[in-house]
Amino acid sequence: MTDIIFSKQDIRRYMIHHFGLDRLDAYGEGKSGVLTYIKQVASLQQDPINIIGTNIDIILASRFSDYSPQVLTELLYQDELLIEGFDKEACLFSRDEWGQFAFARDQRVAANLRTLSYRDQDKALDYLEEVTNLLQNSPEPVSPQDLNLGRLADSSWGSSNLGNTVLYHLWCQGVAVIAERKERRKLYKHYMQAKGLANLPTFDSEADFLDWFVYRRLSGLGVYWLKSGSGWLGQSMKERKAIIERFLEQGKVVKIQVTDMKEALYLTQDNYQRLLVVKNQPIKADQVRFIAPLDNFIWDRKFVQTIFDFEYVWEVYKPEKLRQYGYYVLPILLGDNFIGRFEPDRTKTRQDTLKIKKIWFESNIYETPEMTDMILTEVERYNQLLLRK
Repeated sequence: MTDIIFSKQDIRRYMIHHFGLDRLDAYGEGKSGVLTYIKQVASLQQDPINIIGTNIDIILASRFSDYSPQVLTELLYQDELLIEGFDKEACLFSRDEWGQFAFARDQRVAANLRTLSYRDQDKALDYLEEVTNLLQNSPEPVSPQDLNLGRLADSSWGSSNLGNTVLYHLWCQGVAVIAERKERRKLYKHYMQAKGLANLPTFDSEADFLDWFVYRRLSGLGVYWLKSGSGWLGQSMKERKAIIERFLEQGKVVKIQVTDMKEALYLTQDNYQRLLVVKNQPIKADQVRFIAPLDNFIWDRKFVQTIFDFEYVWEVYKPEKLRQYGYYVLPILLGDNFIGRFEPDRTKTRQDTLKIKKIWFESNIYETPEMTDMILTEVERYNQLLLRK
């Protein structure tokens, strides 16, 4: 079969469309728009750092005209249409998928048992039954502090609070789910007390789960290569090559070549049809977007560099003296081009107001009054979303 060849420009345009960055509210408005977008990309990665909003706040603010953190809180903990779980990393995804993640939870439990043993924190396992019973009978969500179980041996990683360790393991098992968050404190309830979890379908075999999991990830990424990269992080991804080769034979997945790229790229059949539709549609370049550091769009930095010719490293974990730019630097997207990056600053009143501390453009052609106005307009829009009560 003759290779299907596209340009990098085609792939850029398609990715901008797939990730809802071609226009605000591309996937709808309000809660329904947020839900539709999350189902499109499969899951959103969580991160506790909050400089100008969390990672997920920045993701959704860059795509929706009426987003506020309260929207996400309601979808997670009141409507319970989203749920927190482990996908690529700690993520949130559609509640309807919770049953299908049963095999992934089994793997997570096995990994956490190894972690507890390595940290000499096996004592936590002695309290699983007791805390499970408490969750089943408690009318209110339970926090680690409510358990008052004391402390474990200190570890450089993870919590030394025994209650937190017990609840986390129950969460890995799927016995406990996160019922709400108060600042950075998690409160849990038994999964039987959550809306709609009790009778969700699961897979009969691990092979069926793996097929679903790999297809779901590829679909969420829009277009991707098969070589190792952040897009394939998570449990069970070692089997991806054999699974996708089988999908190719079945016609579920399409393999394409891109000009000046050695690696082939892959798309689900549905996404391939979208690529054909949008590749010739010009992308509007009349509004900049601020891209979150753990946005699905830029999960794989090498892939982004290859397709967009933009090198980005999140330097939050680097020692200050080794940083090229700054602690929490965000890329700036205009149309289908990354035009620069900026380091945000917060007001001294700690009200989460976005201000730009420093900005670096990819080229001096972007250093214009018009570009300054667009960036300031996006800053103002972001602050209106973030500060909305």
